[in-house]
Amino acid sequence: MPALALAHDHHVSQPLPLRSPGGPRRGSPTTAPQGVHLRHTAQPQPGKEGHQRRHRRRRFARQTTVHNYIYQSHYISSRRLVAAAASDMGENTQELADHGLCSHPRKLLSCSLFALFTLSLIYFIFYSSPSSFASYADLFDQFKTQRATKNTSLPPPLAWLQCDYSDGKWVWDDSVTGPRYDSENCDMKSTEKCVVNGKPDKGYLHWRWQPAGCNLTALDPAGFLRLVRGKRLAFVGDSTARNQAEALVCYLSTVARPETAHRYEERLGRKFWRWVFPAPHGVSVSTYWSPLLVRAEGHSEDYAMTQEAVVLDALTEPWTADADAMDVVVVSAGHWFPRPAMYYEDGEVVGVYSRPDLNKTDIGYLGPYRKVLRRTLEYISANSTGDTLVAVATIAPGHFDPGRSWNHRDACSRTKPYEAVEAEVAAADAEMRKVVLEEVAAAAAAAGRRRRGVRFEALDVTRLATLRPDGHPGPYLFAHAYDRRPVPETVANDCLHWCAPGLVDTFNDILAKMIVAGG
Repeated sequence: MPALALAHDHHVSQPLPLRSPGGPRRGSPTTAPQGVHLRHTAQPQPGKEGHQRRHRRRRFARQTTVHNYIYQSHYISSRRLVAAAASDMGENTQELADHGLCSHPRKLLSCSLFALFTLSLIYFIFYSSPSSFASYADLFDQFKTQRATKNTSLPPPLAWLQCDYSDGKWVWDDSVTGPRYDSENCDMKSTEKCVVNGKPDKGYLHWRWQPAGCNLTALDPAGFLRLVRGKRLAFVGDSTARNQAEALVCYLSTVARPETAHRYEERLGRKFWRWVFPAPHGVSVSTYWSPLLVRAEGHSEDYAMTQEAVVLDALTEPWTADADAMDVVVVSAGHWFPRPAMYYEDGEVVGVYSRPDLNKTDIGYLGPYRKVLRRTLEYISANSTGDTLVAVATIAPGHFDPGRSWNHRDACSRTKPYEAVEAEVAAADAEMRKVVLEEVAAAAAAAGRRRRGVRFEALDVTRLATLRPDGHPGPYLFAHAYDRRPVPETVANDCLHWCAPGLVDTFNDILAKMIVAGG
């Protein structure tokens, strides 16, 4: 109860008589225009007036603090209503004394409403039981508690920022006794199954990301399925989005067996996959291959081609067709933009990147990347039909050794993470990360202004991924490919994607925290 209410507990002033100076007491008969019937309050008997006044005083003394507080508030409102009614009538004091407040036909409606309000107030104050006031007090306190809770709690984006998971270091975790899950029977790209493929060093499984100002706990698969029960998760973008989705599905399958509801593959890989965890979970996880998020023709469709034709204003299907049915969306795209390309918009060429063979203006790739990302977020915001989390991943760089060719067996053969002083985020990666952070912040601000149920977050993994050159498959791309024999000096390498289990599971640990932060 507020201190003000407590101070007024036994010092509430008694109301003044509700009558005009020199006029009749309210409730006495007045003259009504012909055809109008006023409802009068019975005049108290003169002999009982003193008794009723004493009775009312006793009732006031028994009322609770809330009773007095409510009474005083209504009393002040009544006085203000009287003053307003008198001012509205525009009569002088003498005329009011001679004729009364309600003797003029044109003021009859105002007086009638005032009389009804006052009668209701008198009944509420004098004839309601103390328990009624207690119930109103409880309701009032409940309202104040809810308002206080709402005002003091941080909204989901600010609550999420209480821990900056993007800054920290990798620490060796002796509690890790083996892989989080067995990828051998998981429905994922075989090149990511480093344990099955015989990668000899298992140290990459023991490193844990330690944020600078907080702790990051590992995702609990059973708890995660409860958290997202009945929801649809979508991973949209290039193969890093697919890499993360497949690792998540594999980990969740340790507690519930998923069904592969849809698979669409082409020569270059998996275009669209969907896994469903049936009842009681009702959770679906889908991957949408769209490396540039918009329509493109060239290297992304045919590796024999060396450049792209990118249509900046044509977002791709099928992910756009399903945007209204997504509850959690992870957008991960960036690796395909720093490639030679020609950009189209409104059917016209608007520029190129790294195409000296064409007499066109080189506009770089950061501008097109920003434009595509902005349109993607605007589209999701406009088409989302419920509470949706949109997590946009910053770029997770590869680790091809610049001193070696991409197909050298030691292109990414390091066996432990970099120390913080050993590696900085590359300038190009830092610029792409900046684009993501700025566009996510702008989308979040716009969604807040429109009060839409869409929450935008940055899944900022650039720094933590930069420090992990040991987390890639390298030459171990096929099951038991080099058992009992050395790796050839020239061999295909993957120094871009991540072993699963491995560092990619940290991406999902952070994603789980984001989902929790949003309630």
